[in-house]
Amino acid sequence: MDTEKHIQVVIAPSKENPFVVIKKPRGLPSAPLFEGNECAFMQAAKLYPYLLEVSGKKAIEHGLVHRIDTETEGLLLIATTQESYNAFINFQREGKFLKGYSAKCQKIEKPLEGFPPAEFLLENKSDNIKKYTVSSRFRPFSLKSAQVRPVTGNSGKAAQKKCSEKIYTTEIILDTDKFFAKCSIKEGYRHQVRSHLAWLGFPVRGDKLYNPLCSQNEEMQFFADCLKFPHPLTGKIIECFC
Repeated sequence: MDTEKHIQVVIAPSKENPFVVIKKPRGLPSAPLFEGNECAFMQAAKLYPYLLEVSGKKAIEHGLVHRIDTETEGLLLIATTQESYNAFINFQREGKFLKGYSAKCQKIEKPLEGFPPAEFLLENKSDNIKKYTVSSRFRPFSLKSAQVRPVTGNSGKAAQKKCSEKIYTTEIILDTDKFFAKCSIKEGYRHQVRSHLAWLGFPVRGDKLYNPLCSQNEEMQFFADCLKFPHPLTGKIIECFC
């Protein structure tokens, strides 16, 4: 682990704002694997020790509401009180969270193994700007289930048996000239956006799991750069960008 990787505080917690928004660098895990493990959450807890008093779905993650992959740079949200954590979880269930991502992509001609036939709702915004609504269930895939694959009604029976019950949707605006994508989700599955982009035929540059054109030393060009959610006390919409 590169111990020189440090978080940045985007919104500091206060009595009026019982949460903290931080930006983590690429290569730093969001959450600990064990208590005290170096990660973005533990760096935040060193600044604000009362974060450790909140109980979450996973005891070790305390009030961490929104997490991202280790190789993704971007925003995390952490509740600082039990009441705000509970409110955030209810907002998520109600579909009131919006999580935005941007990605530099590459075009691939041949679909990756395990992807079903493409079924996308496409809206042409202009000649080179395309808007896609990509929806699927998901299943674990590959050695040790390191990857995931979309599952649709056209997937095989084995895939149907292993998939999630819930359908997850990614809204994608893709510039096919610059190979740049802006994506948004309300609910997330592990690797959802990265897998959906690869299914579309435009995997993220540097994505060693979903981009067959990726070289070993490339850094993943994927950024969690927007969060939009209701304030846990007032209900006012908070927007964060990085």
